Formats: sequence, structure tokens, C-alpha cells
Amino acid sequence: MRPLLRLKGVEAGYGPARVLNGVSFDVGVGEVVALMGRNGMGKTTLVRSILGLAPWVRGRVLFETRELRGQPTYRIARAGIGLVPEGRQTFPNLTVRENLTATASPGRSGKDPWTVERVLAMFPQLAARMRAMANTLSGGEQQMLAIGRALMTNPALLILDEATEGLSPALRQEIWACLATLQARGQSILLIDKHVAPIRRIADRIVILEKGRVAWRGTAEGLTDDVLDRTLGV
Repeated sequence: MRPLLRLKGVEAGYGPARVLNGVSFDVGVGEVVALMGRNGMGKTTLVRSILGLAPWVRGRVLFETRELRGQPTYRIARAGIGLVPEGRQTFPNLTVRENLTATASPGRSGKDPWTVERVLAMFPQLAARMRAMANTLSGGEQQMLAIGRALMTNPALLILDEATEGLSPALRQEIWACLATLQARGQSILLIDKHVAPIRRIADRIVILEKGRVAWRGTAEGLTDDVLDRTLGV
């Protein structure tokens, strides 16, 4: 499978503190890769490293063979990476429609692009809230809006950082159904989450971080209870 995102020996940190210690893995075109690990193991720092938001990064971060390290975040986004950040981070004083269109982009291929209408077809709950300010939405609606906003950039790679965190089981199921739909469409996804059962169903490959290093990588079939106990304490 052709690599879309390739991390080679990535080190990153804050001030003198090193959080990532030589992380290497790929996300292929049309592939769903799940990144797992206990809290504080470096998952969000890795996302920030990809997007040019970490204070310092060493190693290589390649996107379609283009070096991202040292590039400003807006150029990285324009290259084709969409983010659903931890904590949703919708624009609170903009309406749902304004959130969806504020950063919209046709993408590079122009083939079957995401539009407001297509986002609403995936998340019909948002249709009745189009004029509502984002800060008046429920947590689940805000998460749907955050995903829809990222899709409106028509990304080649979609990164989701704890997209199901803090949601009810029913809403989590809706988000996982959305991700399965995106997977069927061939969307490349880097998914950070802690829910093992749905990750086993959706992920093509899984990478587990421990103390800023890759502690395990493999397929869902290889993610045994023994692996979970050794790496996640599950």
C-alpha cells in the first residue's frame, strides 16, 4: 500500500522535556490506522508534531513524500490534512453553518467533494441547528460539527484525536458508524482513541505508544488480550 503519511524517527518535546523518542510508522492511502496508548504516552504530541504545533520536532514527517517538518500549520492543512481536535474546539460564536464553511476547501482532486449538504446527510441532527451558535449545541452535536468541519476541507488524511471521548454510548456508536462510512469511501484516517472493541472492528493497523516509543504495532487480529495487558494495562 502506498504511504500517504510517513513518520521516521520522530522526536518531539516541550522545552528540555522529550516526549517522543524515535517514533516511526506509516498511514497508507485508504488505510485506517489507530494510535493507542495510556494518557501521557505522547499521542497528542505526535498529532501536534505532524501539524507543526509542537515546540520542537526532529526526524522526518513526510506527507506524499513532502517534508512537513518546519512548515507552518496552515500550509500543512492546505497540503491535505484535516484535524478533529481533542475537545472538539468548534468556533463557539459562529453558527453551525459558519463553522462548516469557515475553513472549507475544495481539496485537490475535486472528485465528489464534501459539501454542507453531504455533511448534513451524514449528520442529520445538525440540519435543524444550522443557525444555532456552536456553543449552544450538545457535546455530541459539537463532535459531529467538528468532524463535519474537518471533512469540509476535503482532506486526503483525516486525523481524529479522541473523537468519542466523553460521549454517551449511543453517540459513540454514531461516530463509529460515521468512521465506518468514511472507511468504505476510501478515506485515509489516523485515529486516536481508547475504545478497544470498535478499534478492532475498523482499524487496518494499530500502533501503541508507551513512553513516547512504539511499544507494539500490528493488525486488529494481533491485538490480543496479552498485548493489551502488557501495553495498556487493559
